[in-house]
Amino acid sequence: MNKVEKVLIGVFGLGICVYLAECIDRGMRYGFSGGFLDYITYPIFSAYGLILAVSVIGLITLFIVHAIVKRRKKRELRITRTDKIWFAISFLPAALLLLYGLYSAIAGVDFLWSKCYGFEGFIVAVVFGGILIIPVLPLCIIWQIIYLTGRHKAKKAEKELSL
Repeated sequence: MNKVEKVLIGVFGLGICVYLAECIDRGMRYGFSGGFLDYITYPIFSAYGLILAVSVIGLITLFIVHAIVKRRKKRELRITRTDKIWFAISFLPAALLLLYGLYSAIAGVDFLWSKCYGFEGFIVAVVFGGILIIPVLPLCIIWQIIYLTGRHKAKKAEKELSL
């Protein structure tokens, strides 16, 4: 890793530490009697949640770019087991969003001044859940495209070597 990547890891790590410090400070200030989950979920919907989201997305992007550059320097054209695992994991946010939509269709979801069930509850949950995790979905799609093009190139190179 070069110096810029190390500095970015430090900055993004500091952002995560700021978020955790706010959770702990809020818990100490108001007491942990309401459950620690309340003190974790409150900052998610504040400026600290934005800091956490940017930091996590930045770290994920930094590690993916580093892996791509490292592989490109080696001129490797093969798909590793790690690539397959990351490809499978990249479907997880979309799957969780659909599961949340199905749960909301059955159990209902509060929207404005009413509770929505069925198809309407599913749509509301998926749209608003998608808005909350919108930065994660494009990164997952980008990784899937990179994986599929790399796999195509690897199979093409393998065919040429076997001929």
